[in-house]
Amino acid sequence: MQRRLQRTLNGVSTRKLIVTSLICGILIVIAGTVKLLQTANDTGRTIGLFALGTNVEVSGVDVAVRSVQIDDEKTLVNVTMRGPEIASPVAGWSMLANGEITTPLDSTNCPAVDASEEIQQVSCTLEFVVAVGTPTLLYSRDDEKAQWLGE
Repeated sequence: MQRRLQRTLNGVSTRKLIVTSLICGILIVIAGTVKLLQTANDTGRTIGLFALGTNVEVSGVDVAVRSVQIDDEKTLVNVTMRGPEIASPVAGWSMLANGEITTPLDSTNCPAVDASEEIQQVSCTLEFVVAVGTPTLLYSRDDEKAQWLGE
């Protein structure tokens, strides 16, 4: 007859198992505390998804998407911007639609900003490609971003 080898835990004491599980539990609590402290000390701004008409400050510029209109030829996005040093009202804008990120079309007609004013203000309509479905508009400036969900 052949003998079957059977593994047993006879060499491991209950005390060792309890101590090992307590050490593992303490390590899990320490790791969770470290992650919580990292999250609490994170000063970066969370990018939210704003409704049309909501004013958002992005790197010192007050920006809003007022309306979005989609027709057969293009998507028209009415925006307002107010703040210092707005070099170009078109710069920094993009649209997520049709599974792609696009920039405003070359035909976009936004007025030049008067650089002599300390606080510049502009309101214009950006033109993008035709959006199928609901587009998301994104404005980015100096590593800060804000996005609006079109209707």
